[in-house]
This record gives sequence, C-alpha cells and structure tokens, in this order.
Amino acid sequence: MSDRPHGYARYRLDGCRCYTCGYARSQYDENRTKAITAGTWQPYVDAAPVRTHIRSLQECGMGLRTIATLTGVERQRLQSITSGRPERGTGPQSRIRPAAAEAILRVEPTLENLAPGTKVHAAGTHRRMQALVLAGWPQHQLAVRLGMTDPNFSAMLRGSHVTARRALTVRSLYDALWNADPRKHGVDTQACSRASNHAARNDWVPVGAWDDDTIDDPAAAPWTAAEEPALNRDALAAVRREEIGHLISFGFAEEEIAQRLGMALSTVHSIVLEIRTGQRRERPPQGEPKCGEARMYRRHLARGETPCDACRAANAAADRRYRLTGSQKAA
Repeated sequence: MSDRPHGYARYRLDGCRCYTCGYARSQYDENRTKAITAGTWQPYVDAAPVRTHIRSLQECGMGLRTIATLTGVERQRLQSITSGRPERGTGPQSRIRPAAAEAILRVEPTLENLAPGTKVHAAGTHRRMQALVLAGWPQHQLAVRLGMTDPNFSAMLRGSHVTARRALTVRSLYDALWNADPRKHGVDTQACSRASNHAARNDWVPVGAWDDDTIDDPAAAPWTAAEEPALNRDALAAVRREEIGHLISFGFAEEEIAQRLGMALSTVHSIVLEIRTGQRRERPPQGEPKCGEARMYRRHLARGETPCDACRAANAAADRRYRLTGSQKAA
C-alpha cells in the first residue's frame, strides 16, 4: 500500500476511495469547474523559468533538499524539473503546476537560506565591523563577542569571503550594538578613543553611511564617499560644527554625538568647547598631501592605488609615533 497521504493524489494514483480522498477529488472538480467558467483555468505553466531559478539557487550553495524544505515541493519533483528522472528514462519537465512554480520562484538565496558553510562576499561583514570600531568598539571586544581570537578577527577583516554562518553572526552583533554606547558596556574611554582613531586613520565609515539594503552589496558606495570629498577641509569642518551644535541644542552627550557622526570623541569635545566658549582654534592650512606624507598614503588607498615606498614609510612612522605618544604629528 502506498505511503502517500490521503487526498486527491492518492485518489488518482493509488485508487483509494476513502472518504478523505473522495472529498478531495470532489473539491478539485468543483474548483476546476469554477476556474474554467471564469476563464482562469491554468493547470500548468512553463517549467523553464523555474528550472533556471533552481539552478541559480544551486550555484549559490543551496541543495535540492534545502530548496524542498523551503518550498514544500518534494525533492524528487525538483530533480524532475532540473534534470529529469534517469531511472525512469524521462527528461526535464516542460510543465509544472502554478502553485509549485510560485513556491519555488519565491525562494531567494538569503543568508538564512544558505548552508552555514557557504562562502559569501565579506563586504557587508567588513563594513559592519568597521562601523562599530569607528563608533568606539575595540576590535578585541568585538572578537570576544563573536567567539573569535584576535588573529582570526583580523584575518576576517582582511579576507574576501566569509561563511554564511559568520556573516549572520556578525549581522546579529551589528544589529545589537550599532546604537549602543561602548562605555555603558564596560569599555573605558581611552580604549574607545583608540578604536575610533584607528578606524578614522583607515578611512572607515560610520554606521549611518550605509542603508540596510546596500550594506552587503560589494558595488555600493557609502553616502560619505559621494558627498564629503566635494567639500574641502574648512567647508567640511563648518558642516561638522553645525551638526554638532544642532545635536547639542537637543541635549545629546558628547559620546552620543561622536557615535552618531563617526568622529573621534576628542574632536567632538574640542568643537563643543569652542561652541560654548565662543573661542575658535586657529587651524594652520595643510595644503594638498604630497608623497612622503602619511596623508598621501591614505589618499593612495582611497584612489585604489598602491602606495609608494615613501608614503608607506611615512605612514609607518606616523603609526609608531601614535603608539608611543598618542599623536601622529612629528615633534
């Protein structure tokens, strides 16, 4: 006796005439008659688009068993659609029921649907972690929360791909911390400043620079990349000063302002002090960066260029000074 559940299929294929199967047959006939009368009867649709979609899901690392679980369509049916049933001597299906086609086409290769070990692009993972570091979260703290060692965390930030499991874990951590103050979670102010300064030196962008629907797109650019380079140093400083003044008027603390704007806490503190005292600091003009300066090293990277030896040496010297004195400026 077939182990097929009672219903229309068992009535037609196994000849079962129990009440359940008979009722399913009558319901099918009734619905079919109504659809024919209304002119909407479409028992089958072309299977080619469905076959293409299944193959694209497979290329993303989803197996037929996973697709079957998500769609409710039997794995053997999916196999019949994609490659046919060689044991029966049949080729790929040319037609498919509309309900099955709709269920299959609805499946997308999201992180939740991919196998945990599937490799995915690391752009979104990098951007989320970089934004948190800029907000004041030390990399060691993030590594601990992810259950990683510091070397593995650094390797993740350098790698081009991560597993779907790791990408999901990073996304969950980002969702939990993107608007959290590190100082309220046991991170001291000095560590926050070091993390923010490190991120700023590497031109990492803040949380607000990415939209949820573009942060994982490797081709997407942050809003700061399109807007801030159009401003020179003085104009950008004026915009930042206005933003900080606006936030102060609403009672935001300096730590919150630094996190929202992706700025170092020390910079925000200096600007707040200027606003409250009415005394502005005199900033000497810097001019355009030149080769042999740490600023030009970052300019090379921003342009996608390989830094020259002189710029690499200048950047290394600036990093050494920062580790020893807390400042990149030469004495």
